[in-house]
Amino acid sequence: KKKKNWAKFSLLIEVSAIFNSRINACCYLLLLLLNLSVFTGCGSQGNSGPEMVEVKGTVSLDGNSIPVGDIIFEPADGAGTAAAGQIREGKFDVQCPVGTKKVIISAARKTGKKGKEFGEDIMESYIPAKYNTESELQENVSQDSENEFHFVLKSM
Repeated sequence: KKKKNWAKFSLLIEVSAIFNSRINACCYLLLLLLNLSVFTGCGSQGNSGPEMVEVKGTVSLDGNSIPVGDIIFEPADGAGTAAAGQIREGKFDVQCPVGTKKVIISAARKTGKKGKEFGEDIMESYIPAKYNTESELQENVSQDSENEFHFVLKSM
């Protein structure tokens, strides 16, 4: 029984370190749900799903590459399938349905503070809201183009 309790405690610490703020938890939950929506209905029932193309590019904030983050391409009209992927060292590569997309970019970093209960790193979202929760970014994803986008974000 002690092993089970230790495993639960260990898992709790890991989960707490990842989801140590409501903002991060909401962002990760949103990404999970959007990722799940990409795969919904992907059976072989005569419907091949939306046409997917490769979308790649770079993301920087104030001239610096985003080291780790997330990018979401959701339909600008709110109808259809979204696509999501990770940003690593300022680069992303995602399979995305064609169409006009609202682009949502998020990233979190350590604050230097520790949680009181478990000593986990406290994280903060540092990408301005106009690029995520209030995103103004839009791109057209097309079968007939390279679909390479470079997002140069400004914190002010």
